[in-house]
Parts: sequence; structure tokens; C-alpha cells
Amino acid sequence: MYKTGAMVIAMSDAMEILYAYAKEELLPSYLPSPEYREVSRLTARLSLRLRDPLPDDDWNTVEKYEDAAAQLHSMELEAAFQAAFSLARELP
Repeated sequence: MYKTGAMVIAMSDAMEILYAYAKEELLPSYLPSPEYREVSRLTARLSLRLRDPLPDDDWNTVEKYEDAAAQLHSMELEAAFQAAFSLARELP
């Protein structure tokens, strides 16, 4: 989806294909930095540290939080792509 004024418009099929391509084929080349790998390992370790001492009910809450956070991040990535696409269309 992208905004035009106050209206939100869903991505077209072509935009969804471009987004999927950029996410799967191009994005990884921008993430190979040592900092990215370090933060990725850190989040995995912290997730395990949160889960280990928790009873199953609380563990499910953590899992639901992580899923919601991942969904939110995915939506933010899609919005950033749409903003970049919109900006590119405005270039001469």
C-alpha cells in the first residue's frame, strides 16, 4: 500500500513482484556487514534467554510478540519500498 494524500492504495501486482525481487535478490547484498551479523546473532541469543526461564504460557506470549514485531517490521519494509518507488517515479 502507498499513500496519495490521505488515501492509501494497495500495491499493484507489478509493484508486489518488484518488491519481492528486491527483498529476495537485492536486499541481502546490503546486509552482509559484520554489524548486521552481530545484531542478528544477538537477537537470537536474547530471544533464547527470554524463553528459557519462562513457563509455557509466558513463552507463548513472547512468541506472539516476536511474530507481531516481525509483521510490523515487514510492513515498515514494504512502506519504505513504496516510498522509494514513489520517489523514483518523481525523478526526471
